[in-house]
Amino acid sequence: MTTTTTCDDSQAALKRQFDRVAESDGLVERRLSIGGRQVCLKFAGQSLLRRLMPALDHHPEGSGQAELTIHFWDSATPPVEYSLAEWTGLQSVIRPVDDACWTLIEPGIGLFSRLTQDGNAFVCCRNGDELPVWESAVPLRSLLNAWFAPQGSVVHGAAVGNDQTAVLLAGVGGSGKSSTALTCLAEPDLYHLGDDLVMLTNDSQPLVNSLYNSAKLLPDNLRRFSDLSLSVNPNLPRNPEKETYFLFPQFAEKLAMQRPLKAILLPRVSGEAQTSLVPATQAEAWHAIVPVTLTLLGGTRPENIQSIVEIIKRVPVYRLNLGSDRSGIAPIIRQVLDGLETEAGASS
Repeated sequence: MTTTTTCDDSQAALKRQFDRVAESDGLVERRLSIGGRQVCLKFAGQSLLRRLMPALDHHPEGSGQAELTIHFWDSATPPVEYSLAEWTGLQSVIRPVDDACWTLIEPGIGLFSRLTQDGNAFVCCRNGDELPVWESAVPLRSLLNAWFAPQGSVVHGAAVGNDQTAVLLAGVGGSGKSSTALTCLAEPDLYHLGDDLVMLTNDSQPLVNSLYNSAKLLPDNLRRFSDLSLSVNPNLPRNPEKETYFLFPQFAEKLAMQRPLKAILLPRVSGEAQTSLVPATQAEAWHAIVPVTLTLLGGTRPENIQSIVEIIKRVPVYRLNLGSDRSGIAPIIRQVLDGLETEAGASS
């Protein structure tokens, strides 16, 4: 349904909807620092708070004036100018109301997101208690991606680092990103920044920023990490095909928020015993990052893609050939983090 509602009009209507629910169900406010920027989360009621906060709980408490304020509420009624057919349909809708708004509707899961240029965002859900667990693992990914443009972009990849720098692990599902990141989690001198999605920002030096403390593993891979005693959130639904684990607060001291990006590593299972590192091209990095990222995010802006391209040009890219002897993975990653890539080119 097409209307002539302006962004200002719809924003006021959204705020009224939120206020009505907050008045009846209560208001909970959380302030976080995400990627070094201050974000205020306002929840009307408890359902979305329970579903969305576990993956974000590792972020430090924000201070000072919020750069972004996100309003959350549940509503069986379509938000503002949208029809019931749009709200209950299956096809995602990306609708730029005008230059001042970014809007994404995901009727399949009953989620509406709008970002405005004045530092406000609105997230309405048909029923927060029915939000799928995969959405709880990586909440707000499309909205945060739109907000960070043009300074950066959410990307599909894991990230690990030491106390100085980090590397991005990029590749399609099954390439070994998650297992490599969790292998490093067990190392006393290495830190975890993300398992599935992280934020890259194109500053004077490219930075990788943590977004979520969630990690997803296939049952077969879980057995290899039994020593970590990973735990699920009992308040969230389970997915036995690929379980979601939350690393906070259990591994709080191992979770880093931000590091300079040292290199991009493209992991793959080599079939060899030893892990090795070989140079790769910027084109390989693009193909490992951009297509999958676009499938996971709705409403990606051209500025997001441009920032990814620029960052790829600024850091070295390597193919990480993962050996069956997993004890050799962390030493190779340490060499890259320490700037000893030429030595790392040999098998560990």
